[in-house]
Amino acid sequence: MNNDDTRDRLNRVRRFMVSDRESRKKKSYPSRYAKMAETMQGSLVETPSGTYCLVKRLYPSGFVFGESVLEPIDVSGAVPLTSFAVEERKEQAVLRDLVFFDLETTGLGGAGAVAFLAGCGSITAEGFEVRQYLLPDYEDETAVLEHLLEELTDKRTIVSYNGAAFDLNLIRDRMIINRVAREVPSAGHIDLLHSARRLFKRRLGDCSLTNIEREIFGFHREGDIPGYLIPSVYFDWLGSEDLTAMEAVLEHNRFDILALYFLLRKVAAIFETEGSELDHVQDVYSLSRVYGRRRKLGKVTDMYERLEAETQQPLDPDILWYHSMAFKRSGDWEKAVGLWQKLSRFESREGYWANIELAKYFEHRAKDLLQAESCARRARQVCPYGARQRTLLDKRLQRLSRKLG
Repeated sequence: MNNDDTRDRLNRVRRFMVSDRESRKKKSYPSRYAKMAETMQGSLVETPSGTYCLVKRLYPSGFVFGESVLEPIDVSGAVPLTSFAVEERKEQAVLRDLVFFDLETTGLGGAGAVAFLAGCGSITAEGFEVRQYLLPDYEDETAVLEHLLEELTDKRTIVSYNGAAFDLNLIRDRMIINRVAREVPSAGHIDLLHSARRLFKRRLGDCSLTNIEREIFGFHREGDIPGYLIPSVYFDWLGSEDLTAMEAVLEHNRFDILALYFLLRKVAAIFETEGSELDHVQDVYSLSRVYGRRRKLGKVTDMYERLEAETQQPLDPDILWYHSMAFKRSGDWEKAVGLWQKLSRFESREGYWANIELAKYFEHRAKDLLQAESCARRARQVCPYGARQRTLLDKRLQRLSRKLG
């Protein structure tokens, strides 16, 4: 085959491709799409891959979210990523490069689950803007996914709530199935679920986003649609064009994204002020554990000094135990021994280990063998463990007896 024949064949293929693309551009969408856009106060966006409904909402400075207010935002500001990590980090994320991301889906997973609503929030000079991409029908999914690639780029940091386990995995799978992309691009990911659990789980137990809104920000959703009903609202639209509850779904999604922004600023402020934002004993203790994992013993002991000064009620035994070991590691034996002596009266795991630590301290540091033996015998009495720990205690007691003899 000569070059002219090859060129002719390529030209015929190219004409076919152009013609197909043009025909897809001219394809009209069903009239019910316009109904969706009008009802949701959005606009229809037509692309070669399909049509979707785009809904935008701007929340200006002064917007009240429970007990918090949306303050004027400097988009060139940044948040330190160490506030949202287990280990210490030096990087920062610029506020204008954050995209707050949340999905509403037809199910909780599997190949059949589709994200029919994708919400993206960002910080602008005018306030906080939420953009929602609503899928009119399954055949238009590619159009939404392609546009999401303009929101989720390798220069923007994604902020989500449990996105690492759900949202990003689902959207990546749908992009692969629709041959849009193989990965969700980003400059990084801040999953605020883990930050909330580290700081508030001990006190709240329930770290769902709606409970965080109520307990941390005093924001109560009125008439909010339960999450388990959201898929049925979309199916009602597909089956009977019923949009009665769709606005409630969009509002639910917008509140989720707004809560992400306020939670991000709250967590960042907690670390910037080293806990002065916190009012509850359990939250201060949780922060001290974060500092402990980062080996910042000075901050851990500072947290205890604050707890001791501000708390009228006795601290829980596990709080006393944790901070006693921090004092031990920092070499403050006086405070460590004082806390162990408080704990030694408890018939609990903390009481057992406190007596063990006292026995070691009196034997090896204070050289008071009688006290060491007394603490070891007390530990033997309250030991909550099995035969192995009791055997070790018996060996310690035998050694102390020999030294005393």
